[in-house]
Amino acid sequence: MIAVAVLTIGLLAIGVSGVATGRGETTAVFLAEQRIEQLKAQALINFSAAALAAGTTTDYCAGGTACQGSPVSGPSYTRTTTITDMATGVAGCPATPLSCKEVQVRVTYRPVTSSGDLSMQRTVDVFTLLGPRT
Repeated sequence: MIAVAVLTIGLLAIGVSGVATGRGETTAVFLAEQRIEQLKAQALINFSAAALAAGTTTDYCAGGTACQGSPVSGPSYTRTTTITDMATGVAGCPATPLSCKEVQVRVTYRPVTSSGDLSMQRTVDVFTLLGPRT
């Protein structure tokens, strides 16, 4: 009876840890996909917009809430977006008037482990290719 109780407590602890890990991973993927969708929407409106200019931007998110340009307190996610102009005529991109853009969104975070350790960093990368609307 005692062995069953100890085994049950151990399995419950493993399950709770797995749920916490899954929540962190799901939130990171959501934040990466959210940024991709924002850029896709901008590309449909104006492919030459400043928001789609080549370069790297970083913002900080507290969970699934709105992201901001400065670090937030507490557990957070760092979302880095890198936009690269592709050479014209590459990967089916039109030669004129605009080339395509490769977008990489990287979300990093530190999950809370069952021992409360925050030293491990996890990363989620999402890539897409945006092209002008013809």
